[in-house]
Amino acid sequence: MPQSQLSRSLVALLLLAVLVLAAALRLQAISTTVVDTPIRADAKVYYNSALNLQRWGVFSSAPPAKQAPAPDAFVQPLMPWMASSVVDRYASERMLLRFNTLQAVLGVFTVLLTFWLFAGLAHPLVGVGAALLTALSPHLIVMSTYFLTETLFTFLLVAALGGLVQAVRRSSAGWACVGGVLLGLTALTRATTEYAPLLMVGAVLPFATRRQWLTLLLPAALAGLVVVLGWKLRNWAVVGAVSDPTLMVNTVLHGAYPDFMFNGLEASHGAPYWYDPFAQQGGYDMAAVLQEVWRRVVQDPVTYLYWYLAGKPISLLSWNMIDGMGDVFIYPVLESPYFDNFYFAISRWGMQHIHAPLSVLAVVGGVSLLWKAGALGLSSTQRLMLAWLVALFGYFFLIHAVGAPFPRYGIPLRPFVYGLAVWVLWVAGQQTVKWWQSRKVSA
Repeated sequence: MPQSQLSRSLVALLLLAVLVLAAALRLQAISTTVVDTPIRADAKVYYNSALNLQRWGVFSSAPPAKQAPAPDAFVQPLMPWMASSVVDRYASERMLLRFNTLQAVLGVFTVLLTFWLFAGLAHPLVGVGAALLTALSPHLIVMSTYFLTETLFTFLLVAALGGLVQAVRRSSAGWACVGGVLLGLTALTRATTEYAPLLMVGAVLPFATRRQWLTLLLPAALAGLVVVLGWKLRNWAVVGAVSDPTLMVNTVLHGAYPDFMFNGLEASHGAPYWYDPFAQQGGYDMAAVLQEVWRRVVQDPVTYLYWYLAGKPISLLSWNMIDGMGDVFIYPVLESPYFDNFYFAISRWGMQHIHAPLSVLAVVGGVSLLWKAGALGLSSTQRLMLAWLVALFGYFFLIHAVGAPFPRYGIPLRPFVYGLAVWVLWVAGQQTVKWWQSRKVSA
């Protein structure tokens, strides 16, 4: 068997093993995890929206009633649309298992897409490494047991970047539009990425040729914006506003608490707005919030400067879900394989201990790879694709510098953290081998 064919066969076998592992972990998790009151808080909003869409064909987050509710713009539409195919009037265990099975399938496809992205970006073995870490990620596994958006959002985000990578590799405007549409669909899942088509295209512009700008970047950005604007126009036509204005006001306010505490009060950790008299008074608008935030910045500029420039990015990529039960859990969990299954427990322990190094490698190493791309011999195609990934991290850091950088919101970045970290290690290994070989020749 030729060497190249043997290598492809080995990669295929490794990928198959990773996908089987990913499926086994997720199916075991959704079948044995017991969430305490799973339809609560955000999950309840998504559940109500799915029921209203299923029963009345109306996008509304209002509690189900005997008549069609008034439409609103409080929730992005894709999660309710996906859930509307499986929800029941009562959130039974059977219904939740159906929905979580759908999420488990999306999780396995996310692992496959992670391989596809980084195999095309760097090397098939880099893709296998990134896929393996994505398969093992406790956060991604646990999120498949919640009625929340993270699983769908992560799947679409990885698919979008994969489509953009294929666009660059093939110089294909069609793939660029596919990537752009998928990026737009992420914004219809969580509004976080509404501005991503514009900002990411602008960020990678210095690494693109004029032809790439016209045939790849511009079509991708326009395709993404068309998807986002379609929903905005619906909102304007139906509710008279492009989005719910209270969402942005609360986002800015909730992001204005250093270390997620009100005045350093330990009891307020994770939910500082419950202890803040200003937040509790209600009735505030954006002008009042900005004025209050500025007053606090002036009072303690050093603390707030660190929080906005360093604390927020660190928090976004951190391990502990401080806005929930803690560790890898959001809503309280009564039973989980991470409590009593040896293989789950040991994988969680291992992933926790490499989480911080991988995160640093991804951010610092990714920027370094881009900075030294010429010296490292990266192709112009690789540089443009790498710029997209670095821009993605920069975009998330920037958008969450405005709002609350809860670690939950960083979960969709996990596949990119793993892929970039493995790529950095791969390049470092190649450079070490080259250095060693040159040393032997000179000796």
